[in-house]
Amino acid sequence: MGSGIAQMLARNDYEVTVREINEDLAEQAREQLVSGNFGLEDAVQGGYMSEAERDDVLDRLTFTTDLEAAVADTDFVLEAVTEDLAIKGKVFRQLDAATDDQPLFSNTSGFSVTSIANAVSDPSRVAVMHFFNPVPVMSLVEIVAAEETSEATLETAREITDALDKTAIEIDDAPGEYGFVANRIFYAARREAEQIVEEGIATQDQVDTAMAEGFNWPVGPFSLAGIGEEW
Repeated sequence: MGSGIAQMLARNDYEVTVREINEDLAEQAREQLVSGNFGLEDAVQGGYMSEAERDDVLDRLTFTTDLEAAVADTDFVLEAVTEDLAIKGKVFRQLDAATDDQPLFSNTSGFSVTSIANAVSDPSRVAVMHFFNPVPVMSLVEIVAAEETSEATLETAREITDALDKTAIEIDDAPGEYGFVANRIFYAARREAEQIVEEGIATQDQVDTAMAEGFNWPVGPFSLAGIGEEW
């Protein structure tokens, strides 16, 4: 997710620094961004950019293990670590110490803004920008704000999604619930689909066919779950 977000920012003229915790992971992030699925090489081969444009994108990207260097002079910071609230809390405490007053965004799939913002001294600069995987392909971004989130923070999120030509929905925080809009609805549908199979009403393939052919879903709930945890 982090590589995909970094790629899209750099493709849209942002100067981007990607920070990883060690050199091996930094190199893996760069390889994923360049050569992985939906990476820059795929974009060149698919005719979406020229080799010169790819090189310009790479010139706008820096990879580092130094957190303070990564956040220095930034307009905003976007966290995309593993989906573990304790780890995210640790990262945001580090960001709180290393940054000034720029907005801090989390790419969490479902942790509340409030639970993440508790880690920083000024929760007004924290919001969620939930991108969907794969980021270069999927257009939706869920922008999630807590009561404390400032209008300036939200305006930065809007500017980013507009610059990336993404579709944004702005929604309120829901402490105590995991997930925002798309994932909560999908997981509810997935639970019902599993119940149908458990009751012997239909097979997984039949459920997938019903939703793909009956409701024009791109894939059914079981096929989608095989692709990844996020829609």
